Amino acid sequence: MKELDRQFVVGEHVTVADFVLAYTLDWANEVQLLATFPTLVDYMERMYKRPKASGRIAAALASLNQTSQ
Repeated sequence: MKELDRQFVVGEHVTVADFVLAYTLDWANEVQLLATFPTLVDYMERMYKRPKASGRIAAALASLNQTSQ
């Protein structure tokens, strides 16, 4: 698989998609599913290091939960 040369999932700026993906990758990492995917681990760690990341990740997930109900 070809590695993409970009920082974010959608476009040139961070979006809700990045925070949702970071949260999902965090769960995958907790159960050792990312051991052979260092690029995904790096991406997840970059997203969590962003200022206010944890609050934005929580807001993104709350927004998804509201639309699924």
